[in-house]
Amino acid sequence: MYKIIILLVSILITLPNLLHGQQISAQQLVEEGVALHDQGEFDQAMSKYREALALDPGLTIAVYEMSLTSLEMKDYAGAEKYSSEVIASDDKKLGLGAYAVKSEALLETDRAVEAIALLQEGLEKYGDDYLLHFNLALNYYKQGESEKALMHVGKAIDFDKSHSGAFLLNAYLLKDNGLWVQSILSFQMFLLLEPDSERSKNAFEELLQTMCITKSEEPVERSFIQQQMMRNRTAVSSKNEETPPLTPENSLDRRLVYGAITTAIDSLQGGENDTDPFLVFTTVNRAIMKVLEAESLGPKEGVLWTYFIPFFTHIEQSDYFETYCRYISVSYYPESLQWWQENEVAAENFVRWFENGDAS
Repeated sequence: MYKIIILLVSILITLPNLLHGQQISAQQLVEEGVALHDQGEFDQAMSKYREALALDPGLTIAVYEMSLTSLEMKDYAGAEKYSSEVIASDDKKLGLGAYAVKSEALLETDRAVEAIALLQEGLEKYGDDYLLHFNLALNYYKQGESEKALMHVGKAIDFDKSHSGAFLLNAYLLKDNGLWVQSILSFQMFLLLEPDSERSKNAFEELLQTMCITKSEEPVERSFIQQQMMRNRTAVSSKNEETPPLTPENSLDRRLVYGAITTAIDSLQGGENDTDPFLVFTTVNRAIMKVLEAESLGPKEGVLWTYFIPFFTHIEQSDYFETYCRYISVSYYPESLQWWQENEVAAENFVRWFENGDAS
């Protein structure tokens, strides 16, 4: 009897440790799966997640990662299934992401109406959140409902200004709705947050067109949209006039902005050699910022006046303006990338100043 009691006590002491060890092992397997996912080894990643669930069937993070990997594999049925399980778990931290995954799976299977309804459900369940608003904006954008898309991407930016994708989508929507001055600033905010990706290069090219520095018969390839939408944009763009809309935009006299652009470009022409493209961009960009600064005097309302213009005019007035222009153009101008590589101290000083403000 005494030996049985000792054995039972030993089991009771050991069992929690064994369970804890299993939990750690399951979490480690998920981490291994995430690493494999990031390497593009999606099948192997899914195997790791399944192993983790065999050890701990209630490990919601494993199911969530399965939904993400399924989405990457274009297994939309799997992505929908696993994200639905996460949503049903009522895990708010993972649930927000699961709503985004499931909405994308629905959209990819031509169920945009369901995707939008799902995201609205997420907003009702969890309240306002960057991810839900951004995905709603994306869905409305792909549906061609730009007014609703603008509203939701604006809310996404209000909730979190650290995500580059929202500023890029905002720039597209603003430009498509004729709000080209605001679009210029949103493009630059995107490039400040994400200067060196493939979509950064395309965004910078479209920025140059929006600033009237370059012209093109064809629209630049955009993120977020399918080829059919590109063809539709081509048809729309062919109807556009070379001069952008000059009527007032949010109390801004856009004739002044356009005049500053044309004057800056004209001032650089007439030399024997071709003008340095980066110099043109920097000169025009500074001219735009000067006008916006002057126009912002007095009481103004709206995000253009209270956020975008103060933010960029502060950069223009600093000692880092040219460095900033190099920074946001590294994906487009080889000379900017070379400058960045050869001027590490100046580059680091700008990044430190941008992150910490004038106190740095």
